[in-house]
Amino acid sequence: MIDKLCKRFGEKVATLDDTDYYDFPTLDALQSPDTESILRELGYGYRAKYIANTAKKIKSDHPELGEKWLYTLRDVPYLEAKENLMELQGVGPKVADCVCLMSLDHAGSIPVDTHVWQIASRDYGFSKKGKSLTSKLYVEVGDHFRTLFGEYAGWAHSVNMDIYIHICIYI
Repeated sequence: MIDKLCKRFGEKVATLDDTDYYDFPTLDALQSPDTESILRELGYGYRAKYIANTAKKIKSDHPELGEKWLYTLRDVPYLEAKENLMELQGVGPKVADCVCLMSLDHAGSIPVDTHVWQIASRDYGFSKKGKSLTSKLYVEVGDHFRTLFGEYAGWAHSVNMDIYIHICIYI
């Protein structure tokens, strides 16, 4: 999907062995009124609206910084970065935590889903129960891992998920 986005909206940066390579699109490249429909044609489905609207919101809310605004989220506390990301359409707690962990240097960010909740309960003494992963449970699971693993809890979580995925694949 990223390849399609870059080919359609990014600038060509190189050709190697008859293959063209494109840069990630700028906010300006995503400002066209038909961006959403083009993204739908490229197979983005419901995400097309989120991408188009997010590009417009960042450009509108941060005209001086544009996409560089995202870099500023590295310099604010984790929860502030997460809250800012969740103001973007289609970004919920898990996606915001993924971005905080993998792109914004917030190493204590824990993307929580039902699998992470199960691992916390089964292997790490998390004892709070519920029928579904509520917002409250989401925070509590993340806090539990941060208590156990400290400032790099997000990366400990990533190792746990890697092990979990390999176990599921090979067993």
